[in-house]
Amino acid sequence: MILLLKKRTLGFMGTGLFLLCLSFGTFGTFNVALHPNMNKWKQEKLVITMVKTSQKAVALTFDDGPDPEKTPVFLDSLEKYNAHATFFVIGNRAEKQPQILQDMAKRGHEIANHSYSHSYSRFSSNQTAIFKEEIDTAAALIEKITSQKPVLFRPPGGYLSDNLVNLIKDEQLTVAYWTWQQDSKDWKVGTSGTTIANHIINNIKPGQIILLHDGASNGLETAKAVDILLDKLTKEGYQFVTMSELIKLENKE
Repeated sequence: MILLLKKRTLGFMGTGLFLLCLSFGTFGTFNVALHPNMNKWKQEKLVITMVKTSQKAVALTFDDGPDPEKTPVFLDSLEKYNAHATFFVIGNRAEKQPQILQDMAKRGHEIANHSYSHSYSRFSSNQTAIFKEEIDTAAALIEKITSQKPVLFRPPGGYLSDNLVNLIKDEQLTVAYWTWQQDSKDWKVGTSGTTIANHIINNIKPGQIILLHDGASNGLETAKAVDILLDKLTKEGYQFVTMSELIKLENKE
């Protein structure tokens, strides 16, 4: 079975395509975010959606950049609050904006892999050779530009399949998902920074992985949200760490 968990549409692809246009990952009592093997993959640490920790630490993650106009605004907000984040960059965008990736690395952020092309059609092909090309090409670019070898991969649209996870295992990577309650749909044009920030603040819990987008059309509103939530949550004692740092806090008091 293939799971295609788009940030804009949730759905299963099997013998047919069943689309569920829902705000959350549930339909009745069934969680559409659960591929039949999801629990197994999470137990094996191949897929991460949240970290069990009592420490007040969370991971901000940003998808679809780098963007020459928007991403620097995020970097300045993070630095203002001494916060670190994980940027899931698209290879063909990173190729055009290498200086932004270098700035991310210089400021202590983690740079992770969001594929080379971010093509839904390429990932829905479910061909291991295509997955490998997308992942390896982007990874080589990231390492060349920043000297960071990415250890986390977030598939475009949250796509998952047995073939993809088997490749992830072979390449010694981790599928970096997000905490379901922390998808604020910030990419939707017209969603205000205040609305995005309130969603995150109202659902915050230690160990969460927060999904945001620095490369989307609504990115400047998301940047406003980041400033709001960092101001509020740092005052409440929350620390903002990279995903790899958060993973190391598993089961720590």
